[in-house]
Amino acid sequence: MDVVVQTNKATNNKKFIAAIVLIFVLTTSWMMSRPSAANKVLKHEIWSARVEQGDLIVEVSGFGRLKSKTPRLLTTQSNATVDEILLRPGALVTPNSIILKLTSPQISQDVNNTQRALKASKSNYRQRKINQKSAYLAQQATLEILRAELESAELEVEAQSQLIKQGIVSNIQFKRSKLTQRQLDRRLKIEQQRLEQLAALHAENLMIAQEQINEQNEQLVLISQQLEQLSVKAGITGVLQSLAVELGQSVNIGQQLALVGSSTDLMAMLTIAQSQMQQIALAQEVSINTRAGTISGKVNRIDPIVTGGSIQVEVRLTGALTDNARPELNIDGTIFIDTITNALYIDKPVNAQAYQTGRLFRYDSADTASAVDVKFGAATQDKIQVLSGAVTGDRFILSDTSRWQAQNTLTIID
Repeated sequence: MDVVVQTNKATNNKKFIAAIVLIFVLTTSWMMSRPSAANKVLKHEIWSARVEQGDLIVEVSGFGRLKSKTPRLLTTQSNATVDEILLRPGALVTPNSIILKLTSPQISQDVNNTQRALKASKSNYRQRKINQKSAYLAQQATLEILRAELESAELEVEAQSQLIKQGIVSNIQFKRSKLTQRQLDRRLKIEQQRLEQLAALHAENLMIAQEQINEQNEQLVLISQQLEQLSVKAGITGVLQSLAVELGQSVNIGQQLALVGSSTDLMAMLTIAQSQMQQIALAQEVSINTRAGTISGKVNRIDPIVTGGSIQVEVRLTGALTDNARPELNIDGTIFIDTITNALYIDKPVNAQAYQTGRLFRYDSADTASAVDVKFGAATQDKIQVLSGAVTGDRFILSDTSRWQAQNTLTIID
């Protein structure tokens, strides 16, 4: 009996050890086959899409504003003070719209002084004309007296020429009469010349006086224009884009007051991401969305300077303007790059760049995905061409997988 009991105990011990070994092996195998936390992904944290095939319209989208091609910068023409602001940026204006009013005591005083000077010049002109007429009449009277004296002397000579033959008049007296006649004749000619010179002198003096009047008139017109320009007008039909002064501010000659943009001669300025600038070329078709419709256009200029990771693209508008089109209006723009026929493409993954290679996770089954290198081609706002690394129907994780780039496989769990 003792031998039998010892044999059963040994057998039970062996079975117990074998069971423990089996459990250890199974546990180890299960732990080795279980996915690690490092490559587990929750399904609700990712999004995916399948590779498709068809025509891919390549577009580049951007945002920006409508700009006036012929803006008008308003500056002050004299030192003044802002007295009244009538319009603010965004207001619609016509050529005669008054944006603001300035005051300048100096200009007002200059206008009054010039008006008085002009009035004095005109009075001087009239007085000079009266004086000249009086002097001219006096000279004419002197001529008439000389003519009368000359006529009398001529009669005297004529009469004495008959009497001298009869011996009634002496020869010496006759000669004296003839001398008087000649002297009067010379004096008359001299006085006639003086009258002619006086007329020319009077005309010259009046011309000088008139020139002074004209100069005063021109000065008055100039100063009056400066006074009128204190009421700052838009000058064109459009929109007041900006105002550079405040009420009560003192301004100097040439200082900027406001900027007015034409509402009929517009262009579009779009801001495009630097990563997409290589796809843009001159003369490409553009669609501008103004929220009230679209305006067609073409790429007219591409700014080579990159600012803040973006570039500026100028668009020449070729279509009819929408009713709400005006300078500084916020817009969206779509530039049509190309249409790629029979292309492989997919929704754009996070961080995917055109014409670069990216590492994506492709679904092998409903709950596993493997890392593959995918070469991309042209890109749109939400699509990107697949050049290699995938075929039609392949399903890829498109969300940000940068934290799993060290893994080759992912396990998707609920």
